[in-house]
Amino acid sequence: LCQCTGSALKELNSGWHLCSSIKTGIMPFLRCSALFFHYLNGVPAPPEMQVAASGVNHFENLCSYLSLPHNLLCLFQDNSKTMTSLIESWCSNHEVTMYLEGKRTAISFPREPNRLIDLPEDYSSLINQASNFSCPKSGGDKGRAPTLCLVCGTMLCSQSYCCQTEIEGDDVGACTAHTYTCGSGVGIFLRVRECQVLFLAGKTKGCFYPPPYLDDYGETDQGLRRGNPLHLCSERYKKIQKLWQQHSITEEIGHAQEANQTLAGIDWQHL
Repeated sequence: LCQCTGSALKELNSGWHLCSSIKTGIMPFLRCSALFFHYLNGVPAPPEMQVAASGVNHFENLCSYLSLPHNLLCLFQDNSKTMTSLIESWCSNHEVTMYLEGKRTAISFPREPNRLIDLPEDYSSLINQASNFSCPKSGGDKGRAPTLCLVCGTMLCSQSYCCQTEIEGDDVGACTAHTYTCGSGVGIFLRVRECQVLFLAGKTKGCFYPPPYLDDYGETDQGLRRGNPLHLCSERYKKIQKLWQQHSITEEIGHAQEANQTLAGIDWQHL
């Protein structure tokens, strides 16, 4: 490692400490690999892995499940060329260099799962936020359809020609363009003045979804026609968040378009 990085690493007291540090560092990867292996092949995990455990025994159980040698020295010696190439590649990474120089911190495990933005309890707060929003491309004019991205919290000017951009030769609206930079083509938005959730996938697929805001009677008010005070329903918002975390937005759009054929005729790319 010192030869590959060209710097002096922190010295360890003994080879045992080095081995222990390596095992601790690769445990998160082994756990993820075991989960992937289980769901890919359907091979049940041994009983000793199905209880909360840590330490050497858990490391050996994971290695046995994945058919890997328990002895790290054997792993390095039997695959010396591959391991050397991987170590050189890892040490040449810019982020690793910055960490060794003390310019950034290391990622700690377990990592917290990504979450959608926090929404206010009272819907009137979003109405006030939308009323202060002005189109960034029309000289301060008020946006006609302010739309909030639930992934990053950006307020966008939807359904407006002023904010259209070109992607792959097609003119698309602000929301569709935002999905390519924020969610790899998939996005979740809240149309504030309509109190309506918008799912988008690509330039041609989308659907509307019930908002997480309910009145005192437990009903939604899409379009804000009744004008009753609306409050955040945590259970509904958790359901939307679960769809996003499980990468089920595209599937939900497909189900909605099968149930309602009129959705297929909407020009989603202009939103």
